[in-house]
Amino acid sequence: MSSAQFPNHQPLSHPEASTRPAKPIKRPKKPNPADYPTLPPMLQLTGNTPIPPASEPLQYRAIGLVLGKYLPSAEEFNQGTLVADDGAVIDAVILGRIMSLIKNHLDLEQSHLWVVYPRIRKEDNKLHAQIMGVWDPRLVIKPLNVDDTSAVTTDSPPVDLQTIPTLETSGIPNSYFSIRGEVIYQSRETKEIFVKIRQAPKKKTEEERYFKIRLVGDLPQKLVGNFWDFDAIRVDNDLTIRSGQFVAAIRAKPPRKGGGKPTGDPDSKKPFRKPLEEEGKGAIDRPEGDKPKPTPVKRSLPPKLDLPDGN
Repeated sequence: MSSAQFPNHQPLSHPEASTRPAKPIKRPKKPNPADYPTLPPMLQLTGNTPIPPASEPLQYRAIGLVLGKYLPSAEEFNQGTLVADDGAVIDAVILGRIMSLIKNHLDLEQSHLWVVYPRIRKEDNKLHAQIMGVWDPRLVIKPLNVDDTSAVTTDSPPVDLQTIPTLETSGIPNSYFSIRGEVIYQSRETKEIFVKIRQAPKKKTEEERYFKIRLVGDLPQKLVGNFWDFDAIRVDNDLTIRSGQFVAAIRAKPPRKGGGKPTGDPDSKKPFRKPLEEEGKGAIDRPEGDKPKPTPVKRSLPPKLDLPDGN
């Protein structure tokens, strides 16, 4: 084979192509909620505020404050309405553990700062409150027993009630709500967001339960599928977003292949087939009517013997 047919050195049309690195393929960057514009700073919750800070980063919760009067219904004391000082009327129920406190020790003619668990009604998404406590910072100060002279010393400073933290000094509005959970729905047209809140089971045998909270507001971030911490303010019967903070991405569980339950699942609904033969037993007995009848066998009679006479 001659070199004329296959020359060793052919001129390249683009000599720089052999040394020029290949351009990397640009793939669309997955949006990160932390890359969006910052939102207003979150409120600083402390142990002296009605709502403490979260105990862990992924703590689900929905809790808030309502300043107003509680009006029990004529039928049941634990079912009534909260009439907020701003004029909003909220359906409410009292949880059993504080029933005696409210019934026997509070003046319901006056406004109190109620600590509530918010819920939404399915028919109209309006706010519903479960009263779980009442907050008064003066309750944390134990009154001094004047009869106990041993507790009084000249070095003991007097108790100054002005140093007790209040909502005004802590910067917490009296209509503040803390909503923490997974965002499951977001609409920029209707400006509403639904957050899924997980309830821890009271007993080990119980399953986890979920409920959803509706928030009003429009954020530039893509929220669905992520865990967020929201500061909300109650406006009439709606919870309006004041600020929010991305906490973590919630990974969805991939669906099982085939759509069925795995082998060995005790909840599987596949029919159970009984084996034909069990250990230590023979074939399964059939009913008497199903047993085949044996075919009769014809046998020849033996020849007749001639017996001698008895004479």
